[in-house]
Amino acid sequence: MANIPLSNWLTPFSKRSIDPEEVKKDLRNFIAPVQLQRIRQDTASWRGGAVEAENVWYPHRIKQQKLYIDTILNGQVSACMDRRRDLTMLRKWDFVNAKGESDETTVSYFLDSVNGQSQMKKWFNDYVNYSWDALAYGYSLISLGDLENDSFPNLNIIKRWNVSPDRLNVTNFIYSLSGANFMEEPYRDWHCYIPTTNEIGTSPCGYGFLYKVGIYEIFLRNLLGFNGDFVELFAQPYRVGKTSKTDQKERDEFANSLRQMGSSGWAMLDPEDQIEFIETALGGTGYNGYDNFEQRLEKKISKIILGHADAIDSIPGKLGNSKEKSPAEKAMEDKQTKDGLFIGNAVNEILIPKMRALGFNIPDDVKAILKNDSEIMEINNSVIGQAVEMYKAGLQMDGAYFTEQTGIPVTAIVKAQKPGFTNDVQNKLEKLYGHKHTH
Repeated sequence: MANIPLSNWLTPFSKRSIDPEEVKKDLRNFIAPVQLQRIRQDTASWRGGAVEAENVWYPHRIKQQKLYIDTILNGQVSACMDRRRDLTMLRKWDFVNAKGESDETTVSYFLDSVNGQSQMKKWFNDYVNYSWDALAYGYSLISLGDLENDSFPNLNIIKRWNVSPDRLNVTNFIYSLSGANFMEEPYRDWHCYIPTTNEIGTSPCGYGFLYKVGIYEIFLRNLLGFNGDFVELFAQPYRVGKTSKTDQKERDEFANSLRQMGSSGWAMLDPEDQIEFIETALGGTGYNGYDNFEQRLEKKISKIILGHADAIDSIPGKLGNSKEKSPAEKAMEDKQTKDGLFIGNAVNEILIPKMRALGFNIPDDVKAILKNDSEIMEINNSVIGQAVEMYKAGLQMDGAYFTEQTGIPVTAIVKAQKPGFTNDVQNKLEKLYGHKHTH
């Protein structure tokens, strides 16, 4: 990304000292280098994000994106997002033609072969990652960057607070209305816009599941502070020292002794002074309220992101019938299927057409497909079964074919020799004892 001085952004775009090629391939170079100011989030700012996004004449997504970049710092939110993301990122890809056959040329653009198994190239892994993020944030605008050796080593994400899903442009500064339209030339072929569905029709683009999570995360974040205050006030012992000393130096030494005992509260009193704590009836067990509320909030967050309240904490096979999948497992499978369809479309309908426009030799009938774990297991079991039946019939499956179909590397079996004999001696003995006399 080019290092462009801020003064350059105060002049008309046509007169700025920016390489048009750099902007064409990466609209991050169109954005002024201004830091986004984070704010303290509360329920009012959460609601304000929707009000700003639903503005009829001048909709913006700045408040929402400010909310989201704080929301994802929460441990429960981050863990749930990583778990759901893995359901897609760990799946296997293939690129097949109309006959269902892998197109090796296309596969080489996206995947590498490592120890006989396919692995996503870094740029493609980043593309899928950023595309999945659209489900959380509502949208992603991905710049492909420079094309080098049939790859995009500089692929990156455009700051979402500078992207308007309603005006389809990237702005120099937040809250600007005009900007570079990424759906038009010269930016169109070098940028992939991944929107989501708006459930209530207030915009061509959705708000992402982080908006639904945001309200619960705000309470959870504040609860952490309240709980910390409670522990500080009621769980830590309060140190009280009484002295009749009148010399200021002696009193200071006595106060320092109290202060240096630890981080809990302390006080130095004259014999007649008094400190009193007024507690509620629940003062000794009040922490239970924080713990209970925290668990309820975390379950809500898990339910929104993963489809089930216990999806991230449940233990498989603990419901009494190990043959049946738990509701949490079924919910996560559903999320995996839906996310897979979304990512598949992001590759087939958005990325591959742009790659064809940039000169990649990808046949029109080739498309990307994702296989889930159960499908891979079924294929593996089928091929392994065929190999066993061939062995019983005195045949042997080609090792390269077996590895190609299952991804399992194979090595040839070395037949053990009988101890004490070379191959030459062994052959002579077998010929001698195998000879039959006829009369």
